[in-house]
Amino acid sequence: MKRVILATVLLLFSLTAFGADRIVGIEVTGVHKTNPRVVINISGLQIGEELDIEKVYRAKRNLEDCGLFTDVYLQLNDADGDYKLIISVQERNTIYPYFGEYLSLGVGDKNFLGSGVNLYGGIRFLRFTDEKLLGVLPKPQFFWGGLTLGASTFSAFGSGLDPFLELTLFREVPWRDDLILTLDSFSAGTTYPFEDLVVGISYTYEKATFDTTPLNNYSLSILSGAFAFGDEENYEEKRGNFYGQTALSYGFGKGINYLNQKASFTYWYRIIGRIYVQSDTMAGLTYFGQAPVTKQFYLGGNLDLKGWEPYSFNPRFFLLEILEAGIPLTESFGISPSDEMSVFIPKLYLMGALGDNETLGMSIGIGFEWKTPLGVAVEPQLFFGGSGLKFYLELN
Repeated sequence: MKRVILATVLLLFSLTAFGADRIVGIEVTGVHKTNPRVVINISGLQIGEELDIEKVYRAKRNLEDCGLFTDVYLQLNDADGDYKLIISVQERNTIYPYFGEYLSLGVGDKNFLGSGVNLYGGIRFLRFTDEKLLGVLPKPQFFWGGLTLGASTFSAFGSGLDPFLELTLFREVPWRDDLILTLDSFSAGTTYPFEDLVVGISYTYEKATFDTTPLNNYSLSILSGAFAFGDEENYEEKRGNFYGQTALSYGFGKGINYLNQKASFTYWYRIIGRIYVQSDTMAGLTYFGQAPVTKQFYLGGNLDLKGWEPYSFNPRFFLLEILEAGIPLTESFGISPSDEMSVFIPKLYLMGALGDNETLGMSIGIGFEWKTPLGVAVEPQLFFGGSGLKFYLELN
């Protein structure tokens, strides 16, 4: 913190003493794996541009938020009336475990070969059958369920655009009482940040074939536009914070023509110390048409309305509210004075949903999050809802 304050004071002093002029040089220090050009691209600053203190602040934030560095320090030096910018960074370990859809597991690297490209991949090799171990636990089974590969990067070639690609080739995906024999998709798109605002566009092609209900087979293209606001990554730094996002999707294909929209909004508030409450509001609306079965709105299961069986509700429009309260604790189970010292977080949940097609449900639950030494948070949860008591396990 002292280092950040000192850097800010030096920046303000430099601008006051020398006046706004141009950046005539940028030097990157502290990198061992990362290409220095990648650091400059992510910062958004360029040699020859007029110095703007707001852009310098934004550059520091871009570098802190990209996930490649543990420490970022910017220094301005006088260069014959202009400025030379020195960017000092400390690299972090960028290899991480990948947890994807339908139990796809793998590994990713947020800085592949120092290029700043986030490259990840996973395979589906484990599923659970209806057989029980010890009469309680579902029996695991190894199989080949396909793979997924993806890549994304920050500010490609210094453009400010954050492009992404993903290819999925899945086999034998469980779907309600049926089985999706093949689920293949390709997505490409990009996002562009405007300070705390982000806009994005994407194109997805997806094809699916079903086992017992071939009438549900589909092949379609989806054009999407998205908008997000607020700081989702560092929302806990303030006493109260509000952020959200929405996406509008138009799907078309043989016999398919629909338009729907989903939105989510989160308000986080710190009561005393690190004790907090959080409100998550989600909504969905189908403007016209009928989406394929896998693209419709569903509530219930481990992703939204817990305590209910998966696909309990299938509305064309809905509103879902999730209230959460947590008390961060230290390793010795004392009240944690900071997020860095927080190891355990007991939580209380309240959930409620309302929509058309007889969509009405509520549930209550408890959770206990443990931030493991491996950097993965494990949270067992117990919920009571319309389907009785349900146990869940979340990994973050």
